[in-house]
Amino acid sequence: MTKDLAVLRVANTLAVTTAVIYLVCILAVWIAPVFTMFLGNYLFHGIDISRLVVARNFGYSLITLITGTIAGWLTGALFAIFYNRFK
Repeated sequence: MTKDLAVLRVANTLAVTTAVIYLVCILAVWIAPVFTMFLGNYLFHGIDISRLVVARNFGYSLITLITGTIAGWLTGALFAIFYNRFK
């Protein structure tokens, strides 16, 4: 028999993980925007993402960080709830 997942623990873990990944991406775009776009084209199977790139400033980056972290937390919470119900 498997143990239930702790909903808050999973949600918090995924939120922190999401925030770290967002910060790495934000720093990569600020430090090396051309390389980041080049890498992004490969990650999206060769789709030209240059038209999707938005000029980032600190406020925009902060909002995406907060929004992504909240989405990560909600995803983690839902995952743990569903896992506990379907096990």
